[in-house]
Amino acid sequence: MPAEEALDEVDERVLDHMKKYDFVKYAWSSEEAAAELGVEVDRIYQSISKIQKLKKREVYVYYKDGAVHIQTD
Repeated sequence: MPAEEALDEVDERVLDHMKKYDFVKYAWSSEEAAAELGVEVDRIYQSISKIQKLKKREVYVYYKDGAVHIQTD
């Protein structure tokens, strides 16, 4: 049986970044998040996917007015 999946250090930093800013009012930018966190953009995408899977009750990612927005609880 595989070990239960958990957020790693980068995923936690991405989640903190999501919570730090108002990405409901302002569009999300994976490129800006990657630059601020010092990781590759692909790693941001991987983290968003993992966060959505493991924290689906805390994070809501949606597309509106031509941009991605993220709501966190």
